[in-house]
Amino acid sequence: MKLVSAKGAREVAVKEFFVAPREESAREIALRPDEILAEILLPAPPAHSATYEVRQKEALDWPLAAASVALTMKGSVVNAAHIVLGHVAPTPWEATAAGQWLAGKTISAETAAAAGKAAVEGAQPLSRNAYKVTLAKTAVKRALLAAAKERA
Repeated sequence: MKLVSAKGAREVAVKEFFVAPREESAREIALRPDEILAEILLPAPPAHSATYEVRQKEALDWPLAAASVALTMKGSVVNAAHIVLGHVAPTPWEATAAGQWLAGKTISAETAAAAGKAAVEGAQPLSRNAYKVTLAKTAVKRALLAAAKERA
């Protein structure tokens, strides 16, 4: 993320840009009061990546849960996997353990479902959003299955 102010520009990694608020008045981003977000710098996407969003309606609606995955494959075997959940926490949530668990495995419906379960292990939903745990598991599974398909 390229942030600009009258004092100059700075770049902040996405992992450092989104922050969980610790108090009521805290912001959820690392943007300083005198800065604006000028650019989002993106690397070329990996050949095997996908995002799956669970929505209540098709259009003009925020997702209830989402999962984005990026896979580095060696043939049909996962060499490395990055899984990030959206709309389930105050900030994007990287499911590191689920990504590590996928290394060395092939993507099938069973492994994708198991990765979805691993991605939400230990989740602590609030009193009115426990349904998002199930939605996130499904989003991870479907994103993995989509990412594992060969891309032209």
